[in-house]
Amino acid sequence: MQDADHEYPIMEPVVGRAEHSNDSSKGHIMRRGIAVRRGVLFTLGATAFWSTTGLFIDPLVSAYALTPVQVSFWRALLVAPALGLFIAWRQPDAFRLSRREIPYYMVYGLVGIAIFNVVWSASVQINKAAVATALIYSSPVFVTLGARAFFREQLRLIQCLAIGVNVVGCALVAGVTTPGALLHNPAGLGLGLASGVAFAAYTLFGKGATRMGSRSALSILFYIFTISALGLLGWGLLTEGLALVQPHLDKWGWCLLLGLSFGPTLGGYACFTASLRTLPAGTVSLLTTLEPPITAVLAFLLLGRAMTVVQWLGTALIMAGVILIQAGGVQARWASQSTVITAAATDL
Repeated sequence: MQDADHEYPIMEPVVGRAEHSNDSSKGHIMRRGIAVRRGVLFTLGATAFWSTTGLFIDPLVSAYALTPVQVSFWRALLVAPALGLFIAWRQPDAFRLSRREIPYYMVYGLVGIAIFNVVWSASVQINKAAVATALIYSSPVFVTLGARAFFREQLRLIQCLAIGVNVVGCALVAGVTTPGALLHNPAGLGLGLASGVAFAAYTLFGKGATRMGSRSALSILFYIFTISALGLLGWGLLTEGLALVQPHLDKWGWCLLLGLSFGPTLGGYACFTASLRTLPAGTVSLLTTLEPPITAVLAFLLLGRAMTVVQWLGTALIMAGVILIQAGGVQARWASQSTVITAAATDL
């Protein structure tokens, strides 16, 4: 009996440790699930912001004759000081950059913002909006490959399927129904794919920035928009002269430019950068392919531009691709949870 009495005190700590490990693992899974949902909401917020970009840019380019470089420069110029003032008030320590961060943010701002905007604008001019939009959403392919190479993100079959479905869907929403629409202009095709690569670079640089430390999304944006504004200033003065800094805008024109800067630009990029903290870069890139159908719906509701049957089919394909990638994420989380529970049961 004495041996039996001593048996339980010996076993209690072992059982207690297993239960504590099980509870801790379940808590980690719950926190991870909340973070993933927050990341999805941030991505959808970025997509919603970016979907309104055309509503601001169209009148600025058509009615006020601003060039794409002027629009890009003024967006960056207005956003950067506003972010600087906010950071000086709330996060003064964020102005400190380490030596490792300086070259990283210089490349990030020049490639991810300045070059991307110039290449995207050139693609729109040569390819027109429909084909340019279809080509820029080749970016999920480049993001997925880059994330696999640089961040060791897992590449699943369901993710590859979702990429293919989304690329086809974006092409249909943009009105591109035959390969000939893409192949008749090799220079335009190259520019369009370059815009996809540049946006993929922005996504991957953003993922890297969120992994470098605890720097907030707004401080990241401050540096890349400041560097972008300086880069676009140099480029614009060379190509457009002093007209770059002398936009002919009335009161309504300035309202449009301010709305573009602090709506789709600041709001979209802030949400997008924040989402990269909790979601894989490939998943974030795929979710942003919801932008073309949202833009088409807004154009229908606000501008009276009706969507064709083909565009509705493309919208359905994009939604199917997003559902596929989300289903894959849920499956992966269930697999992770099952592994944790099995390990805890083994400890018992």
